Amino acid sequence: MRDFIVKNKARDILEIGFYHGKSSAYFAAVLEDIGHGHLVTIDLENARNREPNIDEVLSSLDLKHRVTPVYAERSYTWELAKMIQATPRPQFDLCYFDGGHTWDATGFGFLLVDLLLRPGAWIIFDDLEWTIESAIPSMKKVPKHWLACSADEQSTPAVKLVFDILVPHLGYTDLCTINEGRWGVARKPQVEEPSGPANNIRDRLPMFFGKR
Repeated sequence: MRDFIVKNKARDILEIGFYHGKSSAYFAAVLEDIGHGHLVTIDLENARNREPNIDEVLSSLDLKHRVTPVYAERSYTWELAKMIQATPRPQFDLCYFDGGHTWDATGFGFLLVDLLLRPGAWIIFDDLEWTIESAIPSMKKVPKHWLACSADEQSTPAVKLVFDILVPHLGYTDLCTINEGRWGVARKPQVEEPSGPANNIRDRLPMFFGKR
């Protein structure tokens, strides 16, 4: 991931799903070594109660200044909607997508993320082979909407379905799988960016999130 960030000059990074914040810390550490860049990362409100939580992890590494955690009450899709409505709209060089995992959440989430990626930006989908069927045995409490899914939906790798169908449909290029097939990588088409003020993520965060 470090080599990927450095090679592609990713400075504004969006992460969907941070859980304890370990992956966020890795991103932040790379940006810190580079000397610039910022990560916006989204998870559910209950992530505050995890031990350790993302704030504790980042504080212990002195990396809080590189990361803005966003806590969604219901879904990251609503937080993405706030970003899309912001003026000027924030733009990212890279999205690491590791949340939702179902067809509905990942499919709709990808369409929203696409509106926030700069031309030529990259997206990495985690857990390409994940299925509801394989996840249920490890769950203490299975979400009701999972149980409402048909047998074929439960057994289908939904993230891979998004990667195979929706990603190329939007014209993304350089599609490949890495990390032993667990990650799907794709690049947004490169088109000329509209003229206007520079997009600096951290400076505009209060616009669309307010004080938390």
